[in-house]
Amino acid sequence: MFNAGYKKEALKAYERAGKEYKKQFDTTVESCEKLYEKKKNAVNILLDYENYINSLANKPKYIEKKKSEISVRRKEFEKEIEKINLESKKANTVSQNVAGAGALAGVGVATFGPTAAMGVATTFGTASTGTAIATLSGVAQTNAALAWLGGGALTAGGGGMAAGQALLALAGPAGWAIGGAALIGGGLLANSKNKKIAAEAEKHTKEIKAETINIQKTNSKVCAEIKAIDQLNSGVKSVLKSLRTLEYNNYKMFSDSDKDTLMMMINSAEALSKRIGVKIV
Repeated sequence: MFNAGYKKEALKAYERAGKEYKKQFDTTVESCEKLYEKKKNAVNILLDYENYINSLANKPKYIEKKKSEISVRRKEFEKEIEKINLESKKANTVSQNVAGAGALAGVGVATFGPTAAMGVATTFGTASTGTAIATLSGVAQTNAALAWLGGGALTAGGGGMAAGQALLALAGPAGWAIGGAALIGGGLLANSKNKKIAAEAEKHTKEIKAETINIQKTNSKVCAEIKAIDQLNSGVKSVLKSLRTLEYNNYKMFSDSDKDTLMMMINSAEALSKRIGVKIV
């Protein structure tokens, strides 16, 4: 058959690109999980910090003010987690009741656990409807949203969005990568000539490779955020432990050096409280 070899090689390259994308996608999701765990740890450290500040008598008003601001940011993050949990439950209900939801879930939901889902949502943010508004990269947006919403995107377009080429258009390279060459074998291009199949495979391979590069860049941003929060977590925790060894419950007992140390912890805690709310774009 004409161009049979061309088609074969093009499909192999396409499948390899899909596997590489999926590998990088999974790596990035794992990074999101790690970042989420660091943020949860940060919340506990900030709570510890707030309790320590509350235990100090005769502290200046500016210290109390800083503590209140930090507390507000921490609570906002906790509210975000609570909201995402609620939206996720709603979306899971929708995905179970809308026609075609099972097919849509196959794009990514089934492979993600609760921690990964929360990691994606808290890393990239959500709109008031629960739909992801900032994602791993351009056309991977839907996959990231579906991963934690459990098919919630169906609320926007109904069951039709979960069928045939509409699903492919929705999922983009994220869907192609997960489905791999099986999509072609399943009928997408089954009736096309070898040359056309090869050309389509090459086109999608380029798109997937471009997305793989984008998602690698995103993963680098997530890893940088992990490092930043980890350093702040360690800093606040270490200084707090040092101050507690003084066993002072009154600010007037602090030496000038102790006050400097306390201020250093306050500044780090403030930076940490801002960092947990940062979203990757």
